[in-house]
Amino acid sequence: MSGSRPAEILGPLLYVTPEEFPLKDLVLRAIEGMRGGITSVQLRRKTASGWEFSELVRLFRENVPAGLPWLVNRRMDFALGGRATGLHLPSAHPPVARIREYAPPPFLVGVSVHSLDQALKAAEEGADYLIAGPIFDTPSKRPFGPPVGLSTLREIIRSVPVPVWAIGGIGVEEAPRIRETGAFGMAVMGALSYTPDPVAAAFTLRRAWIRG
Repeated sequence: MSGSRPAEILGPLLYVTPEEFPLKDLVLRAIEGMRGGITSVQLRRKTASGWEFSELVRLFRENVPAGLPWLVNRRMDFALGGRATGLHLPSAHPPVARIREYAPPPFLVGVSVHSLDQALKAAEEGADYLIAGPIFDTPSKRPFGPPVGLSTLREIIRSVPVPVWAIGGIGVEEAPRIRETGAFGMAVMGALSYTPDPVAAAFTLRRAWIRG
């Protein structure tokens, strides 16, 4: 799959859902964020039971307007069963080629990476896109180690043939710095999850990216 196609599908502003919100609130925030400029959503619920995750996928599919690209984190069964746009994998993941046996293109397969070596490996395996980070310090990404910073992000972008989104501590002020690296977009969680007005927050983030 060409490097430009995943970028065209997912767009520059990817919302990654947090762990602790009630399922209906997550779906509502995604809908409100879309009204403000979110271009895609990744459903992420690592601590959920299988039933809870299946409910999140069902609520999302039934309530989010058609046309919004969305990804399922880790769970291929729910991604395929829910007719998601694609599957997003952690840095330690099954071989992408094995996943392709069950879900050929245009189904997207993306990978989270935290170093240049991981990025090169994921791209070589056939990942359609990468999410690199954490770029800046953020509580949700501290288990993955210290921030990799903008210099490593630039190096990853220069070294792989697939589009790269940045994640980790990214808000309005950081958006122009991320765009300057050549990233295709930014993945955000806290900037949209912990705000009283997701519509306005998404609009402000999208504007910051465009003007960056």
